[in-house]
Amino acid sequence: MKREQGMSAKDLAETVGKRFKGMGKRERIAKIRKLAGTSPEDATFIRETFPELYREAFLTTARGAGGRLAADRRRARGAATR
Repeated sequence: MKREQGMSAKDLAETVGKRFKGMGKRERIAKIRKLAGTSPEDATFIRETFPELYREAFLTTARGAGGRLAADRRRARGAATR
């Protein structure tokens, strides 16, 4: 009977982290999104184990998400009350 030896969670996280850090930004983001999209458990694992990679792949800045600058919002509010 053959016994398989698995990697510890720490070793797995370290290996995966090194692999992702060696990729280009677009490729890394695509792979993180694909991996996290397979199941809720995988998304939780990625978010907890690699928080910086998760943020890079999923969280966007307000400006990148179509938001406006604070000065633009103030100007729009001021124009609406005139």
